[in-house]
Amino acid sequence: MENLDFPIWFSVGCYGGLACSVLSGAGIAAYALLRHRGEPRQIARAILVCLVGSCLILPAIWWDQNRLELYGPAMDLREVLFWLTLAILAGWCAPLGMLAGYLSLAAPQATPAPGALTLAGTNAGSSVPLAALTDPARHVEPLGAGRSWGQLVPLNGEFAGTPLHLSRRLTLLGREIDNDIVVDDDRTSRHHAEIHWDHGHVELVDRNSMNGTLVNRRTVHGRVPMQSGDVLDFGAQRYRFELTASPMTGTTVTDEETRKMPGTPPARAATPAEVPLLLVGMTDSFAGKRWELRDAVVTIGRDAERQICLPHHSVSRLHAQIVHQQSGYYVSDLGSSNGTFLNGHAIAVPTLLLAGDVLRAGEIELRCEATPTEDQPLPEKGAEMRTLASAEPTLSLFIGQSSTAADYAERPRLAPPRLTASQPTLDATE
Repeated sequence: MENLDFPIWFSVGCYGGLACSVLSGAGIAAYALLRHRGEPRQIARAILVCLVGSCLILPAIWWDQNRLELYGPAMDLREVLFWLTLAILAGWCAPLGMLAGYLSLAAPQATPAPGALTLAGTNAGSSVPLAALTDPARHVEPLGAGRSWGQLVPLNGEFAGTPLHLSRRLTLLGREIDNDIVVDDDRTSRHHAEIHWDHGHVELVDRNSMNGTLVNRRTVHGRVPMQSGDVLDFGAQRYRFELTASPMTGTTVTDEETRKMPGTPPARAATPAEVPLLLVGMTDSFAGKRWELRDAVVTIGRDAERQICLPHHSVSRLHAQIVHQQSGYYVSDLGSSNGTFLNGHAIAVPTLLLAGDVLRAGEIELRCEATPTEDQPLPEKGAEMRTLASAEPTLSLFIGQSSTAADYAERPRLAPPRLTASQPTLDATE
Protein backbone atom coordinates (compact mmCIF):
# COMPACT_ATOMS: atom_id res chain seq x y z
CA MET A 1 0.00 0.00 0.00
CA GLU A 2 2.92 2.37 0.68
CA ASN A 3 4.33 1.88 -2.82
CA LEU A 4 0.95 2.48 -4.51
CA ASP A 5 0.18 5.56 -2.36
CA PHE A 6 -3.32 4.21 -1.86
CA PRO A 7 -4.70 7.10 0.31
CA ILE A 8 -4.16 9.60 -2.51
CA TRP A 9 -5.89 7.42 -5.08
CA PHE A 10 -8.76 6.76 -2.67
CA SER A 11 -9.27 10.48 -2.06
CA VAL A 12 -9.31 11.18 -5.79
CA GLY A 13 -11.82 8.37 -6.31
CA CYS A 14 -14.16 9.63 -3.55
CA TYR A 15 -14.21 13.26 -4.68
CA GLY A 16 -14.52 12.16 -8.29
CA GLY A 17 -17.44 9.91 -7.39
CA LEU A 18 -19.18 12.80 -5.60
CA ALA A 19 -18.81 15.00 -8.68
CA CYS A 20 -19.95 12.14 -10.92
CA SER A 21 -23.15 11.66 -8.92
CA VAL A 22 -24.06 15.35 -8.99
CA LEU A 23 -23.29 15.75 -12.70
CA SER A 24 -25.25 12.61 -13.59
CA GLY A 25 -28.34 13.94 -11.81
CA ALA A 26 -28.00 17.29 -13.55
CA GLY A 27 -27.53 15.57 -16.91
CA ILE A 28 -30.69 13.51 -16.47
CA ALA A 29 -32.72 16.61 -15.56
CA ALA A 30 -31.36 18.60 -18.51
CA TYR A 31 -32.00 15.75 -20.96
CA ALA A 32 -35.59 15.37 -19.73
CA LEU A 33 -36.32 19.09 -20.05
CA LEU A 34 -34.58 19.77 -23.36
CA ARG A 35 -35.52 16.57 -25.21
CA HIS A 36 -38.90 16.00 -23.48
CA ARG A 37 -38.06 12.44 -22.56
CA GLY A 38 -39.32 10.24 -19.74
CA GLU A 39 -42.28 10.33 -17.39
CA PRO A 40 -42.27 12.42 -14.20
CA ARG A 41 -41.93 9.32 -12.06
CA GLN A 42 -38.96 8.04 -14.10
CA ILE A 43 -37.22 11.42 -13.89
CA ALA A 44 -37.71 11.59 -10.13
CA ARG A 45 -36.46 8.01 -9.65
CA ALA A 46 -33.29 8.57 -11.73
CA ILE A 47 -32.38 11.83 -9.99
CA LEU A 48 -33.09 10.28 -6.59
CA VAL A 49 -30.60 7.47 -7.28
CA CYS A 50 -27.92 10.03 -8.12
CA LEU A 51 -28.64 12.03 -4.95
CA VAL A 52 -28.51 8.92 -2.78
CA GLY A 53 -25.16 8.00 -4.35
CA SER A 54 -23.74 11.44 -3.56
CA CYS A 55 -24.94 11.13 0.04
CA LEU A 56 -23.37 7.66 0.46
CA ILE A 57 -20.00 8.89 -0.78
CA LEU A 58 -19.77 11.45 2.06
CA PRO A 59 -19.12 8.80 4.79
CA ALA A 60 -16.34 7.37 2.61
CA ILE A 61 -14.71 10.81 2.41
CA TRP A 62 -14.95 11.15 6.20
CA TRP A 63 -13.36 7.70 6.63
CA ASP A 64 -10.53 8.66 4.30
CA GLN A 65 -9.68 11.84 6.22
CA ASN A 66 -10.09 10.53 9.76
CA ARG A 67 -8.88 6.92 9.59
CA LEU A 68 -7.07 6.04 6.38
CA GLU A 69 -4.66 9.00 6.49
CA LEU A 70 -3.92 8.40 10.18
CA TYR A 71 -3.51 4.62 10.37
CA GLY A 72 -2.64 3.77 6.78
CA PRO A 73 -1.11 0.25 6.36
CA ALA A 74 -2.00 -0.71 9.94
CA MET A 75 -5.72 -0.91 9.09
CA ASP A 76 -7.59 -4.17 8.54
CA LEU A 77 -7.83 -5.13 4.86
CA ARG A 78 -11.54 -5.95 5.15
CA GLU A 79 -12.33 -2.44 6.35
CA VAL A 80 -10.41 -0.93 3.46
CA LEU A 81 -12.18 -3.15 0.92
CA PHE A 82 -15.60 -2.21 2.32
CA TRP A 83 -15.09 1.53 1.91
CA LEU A 84 -13.41 1.09 -1.46
CA THR A 85 -16.40 -0.93 -2.73
CA LEU A 86 -18.84 1.65 -1.37
CA ALA A 87 -17.02 4.50 -3.09
CA ILE A 88 -16.95 2.68 -6.44
CA LEU A 89 -20.61 1.61 -6.39
CA ALA A 90 -22.18 4.77 -4.91
CA GLY A 91 -19.96 7.32 -6.64
CA TRP A 92 -19.40 5.79 -10.05
CA CYS A 93 -21.37 2.69 -10.98
CA ALA A 94 -24.88 3.71 -9.82
CA PRO A 95 -24.92 7.29 -11.23
CA LEU A 96 -23.28 6.40 -14.54
CA GLY A 97 -25.49 3.34 -14.96
CA MET A 98 -28.64 5.37 -14.28
CA LEU A 99 -27.55 8.09 -16.70
CA ALA A 100 -26.82 5.58 -19.46
CA GLY A 101 -30.09 3.76 -18.90
CA TYR A 102 -32.14 6.94 -18.94
CA LEU A 103 -30.52 8.24 -22.12
CA SER A 104 -31.18 4.98 -23.95
CA LEU A 105 -34.56 3.89 -22.56
CA ALA A 106 -36.54 7.06 -21.74
CA ALA A 107 -39.57 7.36 -24.04
CA PRO A 108 -40.78 10.65 -25.53
CA GLN A 109 -43.31 12.56 -23.46
CA ALA A 110 -46.93 12.63 -24.63
CA THR A 111 -48.24 15.80 -26.24
CA PRO A 112 -51.25 17.57 -24.71
CA ALA A 113 -54.67 16.36 -25.78
CA PRO A 114 -56.45 18.83 -28.09
CA GLY A 115 -59.18 20.82 -26.36
CA ALA A 116 -57.96 20.08 -22.85
CA LEU A 117 -59.35 22.62 -20.37
CA THR A 118 -56.82 24.04 -17.90
CA LEU A 119 -58.01 25.60 -14.65
CA ALA A 120 -54.74 27.20 -13.61
CA GLY A 121 -51.31 27.02 -15.20
CA THR A 122 -49.97 23.99 -17.05
CA ASN A 123 -48.31 20.77 -16.08
CA ALA A 124 -45.48 19.13 -17.95
CA GLY A 125 -44.93 15.45 -18.28
CA SER A 126 -46.74 12.50 -19.77
CA SER A 127 -49.03 9.98 -18.21
CA VAL A 128 -49.15 6.28 -17.66
CA PRO A 129 -51.00 4.76 -20.66
CA LEU A 130 -54.66 4.31 -19.77
CA ALA A 131 -57.44 2.77 -21.81
CA ALA A 132 -59.59 5.84 -21.11
CA LEU A 133 -57.12 8.15 -22.87
CA THR A 134 -57.96 6.56 -26.23
CA ASP A 135 -61.63 5.91 -25.50
CA PRO A 136 -63.76 7.27 -28.39
CA ALA A 137 -66.38 8.39 -25.83
CA ARG A 138 -64.09 11.32 -24.98
CA HIS A 139 -64.96 12.86 -28.36
CA VAL A 140 -68.68 12.00 -28.50
CA GLU A 141 -71.17 14.76 -27.62
CA PRO A 142 -74.51 12.93 -27.25
CA LEU A 143 -76.70 16.05 -27.21
CA GLY A 144 -75.00 17.66 -30.18
CA ALA A 145 -71.93 19.79 -30.74
CA GLY A 146 -71.50 22.34 -27.97
CA ARG A 147 -74.60 21.25 -26.01
CA SER A 148 -73.82 20.39 -22.41
CA TRP A 149 -75.71 17.93 -20.25
CA GLY A 150 -74.15 19.14 -17.00
CA GLN A 151 -71.55 21.39 -15.47
CA LEU A 152 -69.01 21.60 -12.66
CA VAL A 153 -69.01 24.87 -10.74
CA PRO A 154 -65.76 25.57 -8.81
CA LEU A 155 -66.47 26.57 -5.22
CA ASN A 156 -62.97 27.77 -4.36
CA GLY A 157 -59.91 29.22 -6.05
CA GLU A 158 -59.61 32.00 -8.61
CA PHE A 159 -62.18 30.34 -10.93
CA ALA A 160 -64.89 30.05 -8.25
CA GLY A 161 -68.35 30.41 -9.75
CA THR A 162 -67.22 29.91 -13.37
CA PRO A 163 -69.01 26.79 -14.66
CA LEU A 164 -67.14 24.10 -16.60
CA HIS A 165 -69.57 22.61 -19.10
CA LEU A 166 -69.74 18.83 -19.55
CA SER A 167 -70.86 17.73 -23.02
CA ARG A 168 -69.06 14.43 -23.68
CA ARG A 169 -69.86 10.85 -22.73
CA LEU A 170 -66.51 10.49 -20.92
CA THR A 171 -64.66 13.28 -19.14
CA LEU A 172 -61.25 12.76 -17.55
CA LEU A 173 -60.06 14.90 -14.64
CA GLY A 174 -56.56 15.10 -13.22
CA ARG A 175 -53.31 16.98 -12.94
CA GLU A 176 -51.82 15.94 -16.30
CA ILE A 177 -52.40 18.01 -19.42
CA ASP A 178 -53.80 15.06 -21.37
CA ASN A 179 -57.02 15.18 -19.28
CA ASP A 180 -60.20 16.86 -20.47
CA ILE A 181 -60.30 19.01 -17.32
CA VAL A 182 -56.89 19.75 -15.85
CA VAL A 183 -56.89 20.45 -12.11
CA ASP A 184 -53.65 22.24 -11.22
CA ASP A 185 -53.33 21.07 -7.62
CA ASP A 186 -50.52 19.11 -5.98
CA ARG A 187 -52.96 16.92 -4.05
CA THR A 188 -54.71 15.84 -7.25
CA SER A 189 -53.39 12.72 -8.98
CA ARG A 190 -52.19 12.78 -12.58
CA HIS A 191 -55.34 10.91 -13.68
CA HIS A 192 -57.69 11.40 -10.77
CA ALA A 193 -61.24 10.53 -11.80
CA GLU A 194 -63.70 9.99 -14.66
CA ILE A 195 -67.24 11.23 -15.24
CA HIS A 196 -69.45 8.99 -17.41
CA TRP A 197 -72.75 10.03 -19.04
CA ASP A 198 -75.18 7.39 -20.32
CA HIS A 199 -78.69 8.53 -21.36
CA GLY A 200 -78.98 10.97 -18.47
CA HIS A 201 -77.38 8.70 -15.87
CA VAL A 202 -74.12 10.15 -14.58
CA GLU A 203 -71.48 8.14 -12.70
CA LEU A 204 -68.18 9.15 -11.10
CA VAL A 205 -65.22 6.75 -11.08
CA ASP A 206 -62.10 7.32 -8.98
CA ARG A 207 -58.92 6.09 -10.73
CA ASN A 208 -57.17 4.93 -7.55
CA SER A 209 -56.03 8.46 -6.80
CA MET A 210 -53.58 8.95 -3.96
CA ASN A 211 -55.74 11.33 -1.90
CA GLY A 212 -59.08 9.94 -3.05
CA THR A 213 -62.23 11.57 -4.41
CA LEU A 214 -65.02 12.77 -2.13
CA VAL A 215 -68.70 13.15 -3.00
CA ASN A 216 -70.57 15.08 -0.31
CA ARG A 217 -67.62 14.47 2.06
CA ARG A 218 -67.73 10.69 1.48
CA THR A 219 -64.91 8.75 -0.17
CA VAL A 220 -65.71 7.27 -3.58
CA HIS A 221 -65.21 3.52 -4.07
CA GLY A 222 -65.90 2.12 -7.53
CA ARG A 223 -68.70 3.66 -9.59
CA VAL A 224 -70.88 6.17 -7.74
CA PRO A 225 -74.06 7.69 -9.25
CA MET A 226 -74.00 11.47 -9.33
CA GLN A 227 -76.96 13.70 -8.61
CA SER A 228 -77.56 17.36 -9.26
CA GLY A 229 -76.29 19.30 -6.26
CA ASP A 230 -73.50 16.90 -5.27
CA VAL A 231 -70.31 18.52 -3.99
CA LEU A 232 -67.11 16.91 -5.33
CA ASP A 233 -63.61 17.17 -3.83
CA PHE A 234 -60.53 16.49 -5.96
CA GLY A 235 -57.54 17.06 -3.71
CA ALA A 236 -57.93 20.59 -2.37
CA GLN A 237 -60.32 21.65 -5.16
CA ARG A 238 -64.09 21.59 -4.61
CA TYR A 239 -66.85 21.64 -7.24
CA ARG A 240 -70.63 21.51 -7.33
CA PHE A 241 -72.15 19.23 -9.95
CA GLU A 242 -75.28 20.37 -11.75
CA LEU A 243 -77.31 18.36 -14.24
CA THR A 244 -78.65 20.72 -16.89
CA ALA A 245 -80.35 18.23 -19.25
CA SER A 246 -83.37 16.00 -18.89
CA PRO A 247 -82.33 12.39 -18.11
CA MET A 248 -85.04 10.95 -20.39
CA THR A 249 -85.12 13.20 -23.45
CA GLY A 250 -81.73 14.85 -23.35
CA THR A 251 -83.24 18.31 -23.65
CA THR A 252 -82.24 21.10 -21.35
CA VAL A 253 -84.56 22.27 -18.61
CA THR A 254 -85.26 25.51 -20.49
CA ASP A 255 -86.13 23.63 -23.68
CA GLU A 256 -88.46 21.30 -21.77
CA GLU A 257 -90.34 24.17 -20.15
CA THR A 258 -90.68 26.00 -23.48
CA ARG A 259 -92.05 22.90 -25.19
CA LYS A 260 -94.65 22.29 -22.50
CA MET A 261 -95.70 25.94 -22.19
CA PRO A 262 -96.16 27.61 -25.58
CA GLY A 263 -97.42 30.79 -23.92
CA THR A 264 -96.90 32.41 -20.56
CA PRO A 265 -100.18 32.91 -18.67
CA PRO A 266 -100.82 36.12 -16.71
CA ALA A 267 -100.37 34.32 -13.40
CA ARG A 268 -99.00 30.85 -12.79
CA ALA A 269 -97.73 28.85 -9.83
CA ALA A 270 -94.05 29.41 -9.21
CA THR A 271 -91.61 26.51 -9.12
CA PRO A 272 -89.47 25.97 -6.01
CA ALA A 273 -86.48 27.55 -7.73
CA GLU A 274 -88.43 30.72 -8.57
CA VAL A 275 -89.85 31.27 -5.08
CA PRO A 276 -87.26 33.12 -2.98
CA LEU A 277 -86.82 31.58 0.46
CA LEU A 278 -85.74 32.88 3.81
CA LEU A 279 -84.95 31.31 7.19
CA VAL A 280 -86.53 32.53 10.43
CA GLY A 281 -84.98 31.71 13.80
CA MET A 282 -87.13 29.76 16.28
CA THR A 283 -84.75 29.04 19.18
CA ASP A 284 -83.53 31.17 22.12
CA SER A 285 -81.91 34.46 21.18
CA PHE A 286 -82.33 33.75 17.45
CA ALA A 287 -86.15 33.72 17.60
CA GLY A 288 -87.60 36.01 14.96
CA LYS A 289 -84.31 36.73 13.23
CA ARG A 290 -84.54 36.45 9.44
CA TRP A 291 -81.97 35.50 6.79
CA GLU A 292 -82.84 35.78 3.09
CA LEU A 293 -81.25 33.19 0.78
CA ARG A 294 -79.98 35.53 -1.91
CA ASP A 295 -76.54 34.09 -2.76
CA ALA A 296 -75.91 31.03 -4.92
CA VAL A 297 -74.18 29.36 -1.95
CA VAL A 298 -75.17 30.28 1.62
CA THR A 299 -73.08 28.85 4.46
CA ILE A 300 -74.29 28.24 8.00
CA GLY A 301 -71.93 28.13 10.97
CA ARG A 302 -70.61 29.63 14.15
CA ASP A 303 -67.94 31.79 12.51
CA ALA A 304 -68.74 35.44 11.89
CA GLU A 305 -67.95 35.26 8.15
CA ARG A 306 -70.84 32.85 7.46
CA GLN A 307 -73.91 34.34 5.76
CA ILE A 308 -76.05 32.70 8.47
CA CYS A 309 -74.03 33.12 11.65
CA LEU A 310 -75.29 31.12 14.65
CA PRO A 311 -72.87 31.73 17.56
CA HIS A 312 -73.93 28.73 19.67
CA HIS A 313 -71.82 25.97 21.24
CA SER A 314 -73.77 23.22 19.41
CA VAL A 315 -73.09 24.74 15.95
CA SER A 316 -69.83 23.98 14.16
CA ARG A 317 -67.67 26.71 12.69
CA LEU A 318 -68.71 25.57 9.20
CA HIS A 319 -71.88 23.58 9.80
CA ALA A 320 -73.98 23.39 6.61
CA GLN A 321 -74.63 25.09 3.30
CA ILE A 322 -77.61 25.90 1.08
CA VAL A 323 -77.08 25.90 -2.70
CA HIS A 324 -79.52 27.61 -5.06
CA GLN A 325 -79.88 25.65 -8.30
CA GLN A 326 -82.22 25.65 -11.25
CA SER A 327 -84.40 23.07 -9.52
CA GLY A 328 -84.58 24.72 -6.08
CA TYR A 329 -82.67 25.20 -2.86
CA TYR A 330 -80.62 22.26 -1.58
CA VAL A 331 -79.26 22.00 1.95
CA SER A 332 -76.33 19.74 2.87
CA ASP A 333 -74.33 19.03 6.02
CA LEU A 334 -70.60 19.84 5.91
CA GLY A 335 -69.34 17.27 8.41
CA SER A 336 -70.61 19.08 11.49
CA SER A 337 -70.19 17.59 14.96
CA ASN A 338 -73.88 17.56 15.92
CA GLY A 339 -75.39 17.08 12.46
CA THR A 340 -77.95 18.96 10.40
CA PHE A 341 -81.63 17.91 10.49
CA LEU A 342 -84.59 18.70 8.26
CA ASN A 343 -88.01 18.05 9.79
CA GLY A 344 -86.38 15.84 12.43
CA HIS A 345 -84.37 13.68 10.01
CA ALA A 346 -80.59 13.81 9.65
CA ILE A 347 -79.29 15.07 6.31
CA ALA A 348 -76.96 12.59 4.63
CA VAL A 349 -77.06 13.97 1.06
CA PRO A 350 -78.01 17.35 -0.47
CA THR A 351 -81.76 17.63 0.16
CA LEU A 352 -84.42 19.87 -1.33
CA LEU A 353 -85.51 22.66 1.01
CA LEU A 354 -89.18 23.74 0.79
CA ALA A 355 -91.25 26.46 2.41
CA GLY A 356 -92.59 25.20 5.73
CA ASP A 357 -89.62 22.94 6.48
CA VAL A 358 -87.85 23.18 9.83
CA LEU A 359 -84.07 23.12 9.60
CA ARG A 360 -82.03 22.34 12.72
CA ALA A 361 -78.29 23.00 13.04
CA GLY A 362 -77.11 21.55 16.33
CA GLU A 363 -79.73 22.83 18.80
CA ILE A 364 -80.82 25.86 16.75
CA GLU A 365 -84.04 25.50 14.75
CA LEU A 366 -84.79 27.63 11.68
CA ARG A 367 -88.12 27.72 9.86
CA CYS A 368 -88.05 28.01 6.07
CA GLU A 369 -90.51 30.52 4.63
CA ALA A 370 -91.25 31.73 1.11
CA THR A 371 -91.07 35.33 0.02
CA PRO A 372 -93.68 35.82 -2.74
CA THR A 373 -93.37 38.52 -5.36
CA GLU A 374 -96.22 40.59 -6.76
CA ASP A 375 -96.31 38.84 -10.13
CA GLN A 376 -95.52 35.36 -8.85
CA PRO A 377 -98.05 33.95 -6.36
CA LEU A 378 -97.07 31.17 -4.02
CA PRO A 379 -98.13 27.67 -5.06
CA GLU A 380 -100.23 25.51 -2.86
CA LYS A 381 -98.38 22.67 -1.14
CA GLY A 382 -100.00 19.97 -3.28
CA ALA A 383 -99.32 21.90 -6.48
CA GLU A 384 -95.73 22.39 -5.43
CA MET A 385 -95.23 18.66 -4.88
CA ARG A 386 -96.73 17.89 -8.27
CA THR A 387 -94.43 20.41 -9.88
CA LEU A 388 -91.42 18.76 -8.28
CA ALA A 389 -92.47 15.30 -9.43
CA SER A 390 -93.47 15.97 -13.02
CA ALA A 391 -92.32 19.32 -14.34
CA GLU A 392 -88.72 19.22 -13.15
CA PRO A 393 -86.85 16.33 -14.84
CA THR A 394 -83.57 16.85 -13.02
CA LEU A 395 -85.20 16.25 -9.65
CA SER A 396 -86.42 12.83 -10.75
CA LEU A 397 -82.81 11.69 -11.01
CA PHE A 398 -82.01 13.14 -7.61
CA ILE A 399 -84.93 11.46 -5.84
CA GLY A 400 -84.03 8.07 -7.25
CA GLN A 401 -85.42 7.77 -10.80
CA SER A 402 -89.00 8.54 -9.65
CA SER A 403 -91.03 9.88 -12.53
CA THR A 404 -94.54 10.25 -11.11
CA ALA A 405 -96.10 12.28 -8.33
CA ALA A 406 -97.18 9.08 -6.53
CA ASP A 407 -93.63 7.73 -6.53
CA TYR A 408 -92.33 11.03 -5.19
CA ALA A 409 -94.90 11.15 -2.38
CA GLU A 410 -94.05 7.60 -1.26
CA ARG A 411 -90.30 8.20 -1.05
CA PRO A 412 -88.82 10.00 1.94
CA ARG A 413 -86.64 12.93 1.01
CA LEU A 414 -84.22 12.33 3.86
CA ALA A 415 -82.07 9.55 5.24
CA PRO A 416 -82.91 7.97 8.65
CA PRO A 417 -81.81 10.11 11.60
CA ARG A 418 -78.32 9.45 12.91
CA LEU A 419 -78.91 11.03 16.34
CA THR A 420 -81.67 10.16 18.79
CA ALA A 421 -83.29 12.28 21.47
CA SER A 422 -81.48 10.35 24.16
CA GLN A 423 -78.03 11.13 22.78
CA PRO A 424 -76.34 14.24 24.26
CA THR A 425 -75.42 17.19 22.07
CA LEU A 426 -71.70 17.71 21.65
CA ASP A 427 -69.90 20.99 21.97
CA ALA A 428 -68.80 21.80 18.40
CA THR A 429 -65.31 23.08 18.93
CA GLU A 430 -63.73 22.41 15.57
